Formats: sequence, structure tokens, C-alpha cells
Amino acid sequence: MNDEQLSVVALNTVADLSPKKIISLIEYFGSATNVLSVDKGELISSFNIAGKTAETIKNLSDFKTATEELELATKNNIKVLTYLDEDYPSQLKNICDFPPVLYIKGNFSKDDICSVSIVGSRRPTNYGRIVTENFCKYFAQKSITTISGLASGIDTQVHTSTLKNSGKTVAVIGNGLLEYYPAENRKLQNEIFEKGAVISEFSLKRKALPINFPRRNRIVAALSQATIVIEAAIKSGSLITAELACEYGKDVFAVPGPIFAKYSQGPNNLIKQGAFVAVTPEDVTEQVPFLADWVRKNTKKKKKEIEKDLPLISQSSKNILKMIQSSITGISLDEISLKAGVNVSEVSTILLELELDGLIKAMPGQIYVRNT
Repeated sequence: MNDEQLSVVALNTVADLSPKKIISLIEYFGSATNVLSVDKGELISSFNIAGKTAETIKNLSDFKTATEELELATKNNIKVLTYLDEDYPSQLKNICDFPPVLYIKGNFSKDDICSVSIVGSRRPTNYGRIVTENFCKYFAQKSITTISGLASGIDTQVHTSTLKNSGKTVAVIGNGLLEYYPAENRKLQNEIFEKGAVISEFSLKRKALPINFPRRNRIVAALSQATIVIEAAIKSGSLITAELACEYGKDVFAVPGPIFAKYSQGPNNLIKQGAFVAVTPEDVTEQVPFLADWVRKNTKKKKKEIEKDLPLISQSSKNILKMIQSSITGISLDEISLKAGVNVSEVSTILLELELDGLIKAMPGQIYVRNT
């Protein structure tokens, strides 16, 4: 890192400085390096910064704090990005209070731009858990990254369900990456380090404080293509995330629930205000053009990969597949059995395998069509 990047990291370690304040200081004084060298009295008079905070900023000028932070990050395999770096996520630069520094542990790549954030109650019902499991399974199968906040409840269900289905999940947390919150999610956080990514804007040892979580929510909303709310009270962090997503021009989806249930009030109210209804995960991918294109391309890619392996399947399977692919309107189970000269039981097994491989689709009335 150069001196300017080091200065940004140093400023980010000052707990009393918000992201907006840091960027304002940098813009006013011309650079982060200049901020560290400016007179303490000017910091106090020009920006109404408390004397103790101004003193802390002055003590950062030797880069000792920033260097120690970076050494600690390297020791723990944590990547540190400033907003000046080329690989800083472009999605975040579009928000007014973007984080000057990001700490990332795990694998966070450009493909993670194809993502949805899923948030909800810390005390979900069985209904909420089942819905979350269902949605995350679908997104995992479509190689769509899920993003949430690693809190208890729906957030935890998002991460565990995605990992269970071999998908990619990203946790954005409201504390430093060397802290664990909530404590019961320590094992899960470590698992996400290995199979996904954990992101924070807070210095490595920053404790989890209530004031941190609304800041975390804006990153959750900004990183994803759409936000889905599954069970939430009227006043909750989940609705803050939804409001932020709306401000950022992202589509907001809500899963409807029983009208008398406390944790359905949030999603149901969002729907009244104009949020999209999400009864199935396809409701999300079909509404958001970026996700729709991704699913279409991903399906074609997987289909080509499967077709490369066709020599490994039986000749009967190849014949049946060719028969279905050449039919415009579809072909029935009985007709396939008759034309292929294979009994219905064996045909059913072959059709199931072809459907699971994504090569054909089953329609009502036991009619089979090619999967375009």
C-alpha cells in the first residue's frame, strides 16, 4: 500500500469517525495523508471534531497503527481494500456513504455481483425457516450468491442453507473480522471463511455495537441485485435494509405471510407500499433482468457441460433424449416407451435422470419437452 492508502486505513481505525466524515475530511484537505498532518485545532474548528478524536487522528501520522492493522490482517489471511483500490466493489462506490475500507476474509469475486440479499427476523417461525431453505436451495443451484448479516434467525438460516446446498454465501458483519458475534455463530463464521466470504468495514478488533448494524445493512443492500425480506416486525433492521435497497434503486421483494402474525407485518406492509411479492425464488430471478440473464446463461452453460458427458450415458438414454429434442410440442411417456421399444418402468427412470441433468422438462400429463 502507498502512503495515501495507509492513511485511509489509519483514519478508518478511529471509531468516532463515520464513513461520510472520513470522506469529507479527505475531500476538504485534498488527501487522507493531508488529514493526518493537519493541525489539531483546524480539525476541531472546521469539522466540529471532539478534541480527543482530533488528538487520535494526529497520533496516526507515523502509520504505526495502520501498519500494525495490515500486519494483523496478513497474519489472519484477511484482505484489506480501500476505496482507492481497483478491485474495490463497484456496487459500493455508487452509494453516498460508501465504506472507505473493506476487510474481506474468504473468496469474494466479480461473480458475486450476481447476488441477492435475504434478511429477516431474529426469531423466525418454522414457516420462515422453510421458505428461507427453499429460496436458498434454488439460488445455490443457479449459482447466485446469497448475502446476509450473520445475525441469529433468518440470517443464520440463509448462510447455513446456502452452504448445505453447495452454494456461495457472503456474510456482512457489524464488527471486526477477528471478533465473533453472535458467539453461537463462531463455527458458522469460520465455515463461511472457508466456503464463501465474510466482509466488514470495521477495523479488525472492533466490537459489535448496536450503532454498527445499520451501517452493516447498507453494505448488504448495496452489494446485491435485489433484497428479499422473509418475516420481520414493522420496526426492524430488515426493513432498514429494504429501505436502503430501495434508495439505491434495487428491487425489493417480500414474502407474504399470515395477516395476524407479528413477523409477517413487515413483509406484508412492504407489499402494500409497492414491494414485489416473492412467493417463489423464480419471482425474484424473473423480475430482475440481470438475474434473469444470469440464470439463462448459467442454465445453457450447465446444459453444454452435461452434453459433453453424453458419451457416458446409455444408448437408450441418448435415443430418448434425441426423440424429445426433435419434438416441438413434447412427447408423452407412453409414446416414448412405444417408439423406443423400452418398457414404461425403464423409460421413467431414464426420463428422471435426464430431467435431473437439466436436459428435459416434465410437463403436466406426463409430457416431456426439451429444456431450452
